[in-house]
Amino acid sequence: MDNNININDSLEALVNNERRRSSSFNQEDKMNPNTEPVEFEKNFYTPIHTLSAKEADSLRESAQIKLTGKDIPLPIVDFFNINFPEKILRHFERKGYTKPTAFQAQVWPIVFSGRDMVGIASTGSGKTISYVLPALTHAKAQQPLRKDDGPIVLIIAPSRELVSQIDQVVQEYCSIYDLRSCAVYGGASIVTQMKALKRGVEILVATPGRLTDLHEEGFCLLKRVTFLVIDEADRLLDMGFEPQLKMIIQKTHSERQSLILSSNCPREIKTLANNYMKEYIQVAIGNEYSICNIKISQKVEVMDCQDKKNRLLFLLQDKKSDRVIIFCNMKRTCDTIENFLGENGFHAASIHGDKTQAARDAAIHNFKTCTKFILIATDVASRGLDVENVKLVINYDFPKAIEDYVYRIGRTTRGKVDERHTFTMFTKDDIRNGRDLIQLLKESNQDVPQALENLVKSSCGSFSEN
Repeated sequence: MDNNININDSLEALVNNERRRSSSFNQEDKMNPNTEPVEFEKNFYTPIHTLSAKEADSLRESAQIKLTGKDIPLPIVDFFNINFPEKILRHFERKGYTKPTAFQAQVWPIVFSGRDMVGIASTGSGKTISYVLPALTHAKAQQPLRKDDGPIVLIIAPSRELVSQIDQVVQEYCSIYDLRSCAVYGGASIVTQMKALKRGVEILVATPGRLTDLHEEGFCLLKRVTFLVIDEADRLLDMGFEPQLKMIIQKTHSERQSLILSSNCPREIKTLANNYMKEYIQVAIGNEYSICNIKISQKVEVMDCQDKKNRLLFLLQDKKSDRVIIFCNMKRTCDTIENFLGENGFHAASIHGDKTQAARDAAIHNFKTCTKFILIATDVASRGLDVENVKLVINYDFPKAIEDYVYRIGRTTRGKVDERHTFTMFTKDDIRNGRDLIQLLKESNQDVPQALENLVKSSCGSFSEN
């Protein structure tokens, strides 16, 4: 009991002290007397030995590296091509790292050069170290933190688990660079996090929710942030953190270096990059849309519109205890399918723009708690939907853009479900997306139905035209 009182007293004292210094989230200058901007460096790359243009093309082709942007540096050969401290190289040797991953080989020259970057890669590509080491190099080279300065490096991630994983990597290398780091996320003592931030940290790893709370209380200024990383950006957007991300980005230094990491590249990530990054380079391992979808079984069936309802019932007949999401393009279709399934003994709920927020929240809650196993949604209403262990996604209507198809089938990638399946109903009205769908299926090592090939050929003359 006494411990709880002490913790609460400490928290109240800390918060009240900061509130006396700042009465508003938007009055950041008043929170920190050190309002003079700090000059900083971004380019720390001096090529020692890079691949030739021919060798670079060969590496990129073999690793399926796709690049977009101007003046892209050539990839490196080994760890000695980056001017790492000797202690880092010895640490690599102890860890058994013999050479950079393909992603690191291309990304390090870009990031160490101070360029903004969007990196599209899956787990196992070495992406965390690909930004952590440049971040620490960047932070070490800047002027020391002044009293009440916030962090120099800010890494944002969607979950407590991922923040903890990233922080472990940061901590592993921080002692070599003589830097301080801190991880902040919900579910842990905010008092401990506040005290760490008051002492000063060069590196901060945070979930957007807890970071916003701390900033509003005056404990985490962001003006000194000159190296920003948004990791698993696709999931952050899925979880509805776009408003917080925009607010956080706008509070950082306007000339910062920015990195966005994601497992795929939906339209919202491109918009975020275009709005807040400067002449960025995009590095993708594999296809930017299909990179995370190779492990998803994608079945596409060409059919007439009038056959959709019966096909839907057939698909659901053995799925009464599995989470299923059905995507429709129109609100009235969602309602129609919800009623139709109810009449046939299935417990389903729908979400779309005409539903009240309370009704949408209730539908999602029932779906998450398995009170209802089927959720019917439009693309817009499903943004921010982060539900684990969805076994089947059904595209009752094919979306208007191929990016939305990728977003939809990606709903099966959350959680630990072994089998991830999608089923897409494709009609002649969807033919404008036929070529893109065939290409995506092939790049994801999925079967392309002959009926789809025939439909595209009959519409376009041949699949290879244009």
